[in-house]
Amino acid sequence: MPRQVLSDSESEDERAAPAPPPAKPSRTSRDDLSGNMILDTRTRAVSSRKPSQKQAAQEKENDDTRAKKFEAMKKELHRARKKLAAVENQAPALSRNDDDDFESEEESFEEPQNGAFVSSSITPLGRLPVPPPSQTLPLRKTTKSNAMKDPKRISSTAFKNLPELPADQRSLNDITPPSSPTRVDQPFADNDDDEMGIDLPNRGTSTRTASGAAPPAHDKRPRTVSQVSPDDAPPPKRTKSKAPKPKEARFREGFVQQPGAKPAARDYEPIVEALLLRACSEYSVRILGLDGFPAPTLQYQWAEECFENACKTSKEHYQCSRRMIKLITKRGSQVRGKVVDSTFRPTFAVRYGFDSRTSEKVIEANKLNAKTLLTKAAFHYKDPVRRKGYGENSIIAAARKLHIFEDKTSYGAVFPSYLNPIPAPLMALEFTALEFLTKEWETGVQVKAQFTEKNNAATYQTHLQDINEKWINVNPAVTEKLRSKWYQRAAQGLVPAETERPTNIDEDDQEALRAELDGRTGDTDSEDEGDEDAVDRAGAAGDDAGGI
Repeated sequence: MPRQVLSDSESEDERAAPAPPPAKPSRTSRDDLSGNMILDTRTRAVSSRKPSQKQAAQEKENDDTRAKKFEAMKKELHRARKKLAAVENQAPALSRNDDDDFESEEESFEEPQNGAFVSSSITPLGRLPVPPPSQTLPLRKTTKSNAMKDPKRISSTAFKNLPELPADQRSLNDITPPSSPTRVDQPFADNDDDEMGIDLPNRGTSTRTASGAAPPAHDKRPRTVSQVSPDDAPPPKRTKSKAPKPKEARFREGFVQQPGAKPAARDYEPIVEALLLRACSEYSVRILGLDGFPAPTLQYQWAEECFENACKTSKEHYQCSRRMIKLITKRGSQVRGKVVDSTFRPTFAVRYGFDSRTSEKVIEANKLNAKTLLTKAAFHYKDPVRRKGYGENSIIAAARKLHIFEDKTSYGAVFPSYLNPIPAPLMALEFTALEFLTKEWETGVQVKAQFTEKNNAATYQTHLQDINEKWINVNPAVTEKLRSKWYQRAAQGLVPAETERPTNIDEDDQEALRAELDGRTGDTDSEDEGDEDAVDRAGAAGDDAGGI
């Protein structure tokens, strides 16, 4: 093995290794960076940088936004200068010398390029008008009396339960419409006439008399004193009292009328809403007590009269528009539907023995029951099989107590004159509702339907004719007593009972007076006055005896 010779010189690895870095000088503090190696910047120059398409579009959008904002600022600045110039023109001039020193802001202003607004001078404004101080009203305690007077505080039911007007003050004209009406401008020019389903006649008064004939023409020829009779004397002059002009019915605050929307009482200011609800109540009572299916012309007339009565009752005076008339007349279908659905339908099946089961035996029994009740309208008799007790079925009395005479705010308590005695139109409407509900069971299974005027008006007229001509006319005195008794039973506890006045003549005395009057003529010249002369002589003799 050859001998290795070691050399004192450095090895190849040692010669190839780099020289160690020089030692760093000592730092004076931790923040001293003087000894650190500084590298060349690796960031590309701005001139060599090219943005991407997305970044370029975004920068363009930002530039456009800034330009729009700048234009908006310029316009706002221009408007501000105009307002300032207008205020300067309105302000009183201080003096001529001062006015000459003022410069126009448009002439002296140089708009900066960066969009910033720097005013070099402030133009003083003139003395601006100062509004007068608001008057402070004293506090007022709200009571029922003054709350009723405030139209914004009034309740919607404030007038609904007021007692009805006396008969001589109510507006209840003949049901026949007036002939040759004249046109009168309406408070609201609403285009809702087509939606009402009725043709509203023009308001006005007729020039004809009650008999339908035109008034005779006045004879303008002069008459002598002997030709003038006491009947031809001119009537005394009446002092004309100017009625207050009716106010215009306004909508409530914030109400926006939508096209095609149905009118409602809540659309109007509180006091008009209260008047409308009162008018709707009386209109509903007229449907029950006067005519269940009135003609369109009569509906219009009733609506006007009911609103006028509401104004009289509440001592208010407002105009009634066509829109308000439409609102009132809609109550007719509502009150008829309530008679059927809310009063008779809930207890009809139980009271007449209809069964809702679907077995064949039950269905046949329902068919037979419906056929028996519909035969000659036996459903309203107290005993439908033997046909005894005309109009006295127990369901009718219960329905009246539930709907018309429920409490002191119901129709029978507020408007007793329309329902005392129980009127024939109310009986006819009740009979029509019962017949309608009975026909729902003709197939043996109840098939509910909607009670409409089109399908039930003829049935109503049939019942009304039978009641008037074939029941009441048979014995008017007895039937009136029966209907009065029905009213007293239904209204018991709601209206004060009629008390009989004391009398000094009984039935025997009344018969004696009738016999005595039958023997007399009332003509003093033809009657024997001998007894009267004898009485006078007897009285004179008594006076002489008393004098002695």
